[in-house]
Amino acid sequence: MLDTDVCSDLSARCGGKINIGLWCGEQLCEAFTNSFDFAGRGIEVKYKDSACGVHLYFAEGDGAESSEFFSRTDGKPRAVVYADASLQSAAEEVAARCNCPAAGFDFSAAEEGLNNILRILLFEFPLRRIDVDIPEWTQVMPQENTAIAELLSAVTERSSKIFKMSELSDLDGMFAGAKYWKENAFAEADLKTGCVKLKAEAKDGIYFEMLSEIAGDEIDGEYSLMRFVRSASQAKKGYAKVKDALECAGVNGYGIVQPSEDDIVYDTPSVIRQGGNVGIKLKASAPSYHIIRVDVSGEVNPIMGSAAQSENMVQGMMAGFERNAEEMWNTDLFGKSLKSMVQEGLAAKVSSMQEETRGKLRRAVNRMVNEGKGGAIVIIL
Repeated sequence: MLDTDVCSDLSARCGGKINIGLWCGEQLCEAFTNSFDFAGRGIEVKYKDSACGVHLYFAEGDGAESSEFFSRTDGKPRAVVYADASLQSAAEEVAARCNCPAAGFDFSAAEEGLNNILRILLFEFPLRRIDVDIPEWTQVMPQENTAIAELLSAVTERSSKIFKMSELSDLDGMFAGAKYWKENAFAEADLKTGCVKLKAEAKDGIYFEMLSEIAGDEIDGEYSLMRFVRSASQAKKGYAKVKDALECAGVNGYGIVQPSEDDIVYDTPSVIRQGGNVGIKLKASAPSYHIIRVDVSGEVNPIMGSAAQSENMVQGMMAGFERNAEEMWNTDLFGKSLKSMVQEGLAAKVSSMQEETRGKLRRAVNRMVNEGKGGAIVIIL
């Protein structure tokens, strides 16, 4: 009895129906098609039809059909079959040339032989995708993390050498010598779709090492983990206050941090009298933060000598910027990279405003906010 799972998977890979292209002499073709009720099992056998989903070549003494089989079935799942032990060597020679397996076929046990051939053909289909299943806690780590980078490197290197489902054994020992991953990963293949699910397991003891790398702080146990979480929680709460203002400043150039309830200081109420009226005066104060985006521009103009001395160098540098700007920005000149020269110029401008000027600016904004004055005249000396 044919293996129903193999037939179902092979049918799916063939597009819904198993169709076999048969390459051999007419007499052998007739013997093979009559050896089994193919039509009754939903299998279609066609003589030398390159459009079929899979292909079989029956080795014969003269090997007359091998060249045609090689050229017209290239890129399709195929196998070489021999019905006589004396033809095994010739069959294996053709199989090596076609980069496909060879198998014997006994006409007296056609069903068993056909099962074996269908299974071989099923594994000759291409590998479509490898899905890697990693521990849940590692899924939040960025690709540049050392453990994730090691995993991606191993998977990419090994999978680049695997093209067919029959080559999945090459995944064994994928992580041999890896620092963060156990040597053998469990692979589960779906032959119907050509997809493989690879389950990678992290080595014991790397959890805190990964936490330390992500946190930028030494975390070697529960105590240091809780200490860091508490510190991070406080930092998160502080950032939450200014997050919206920073985003607004990034878009509009100006952002305001509204006072929180904890920041408000309530003064003692006082009684006020105006003519014959009596009321109560309620007063409170709180800090607010005004974030201003200042677009700083800076430039440097390194002089490299006279025109005659430096003309060729300058032209070469300009051409380099057109080819690869990032590389040129990292070029050293006078002991510093061009990028660092410009960065130093920007940093000098950012800190150039004097303390006294900063105080005046702050007092001016204070008055505009508290006195409701919308207009301002700024004189820069």
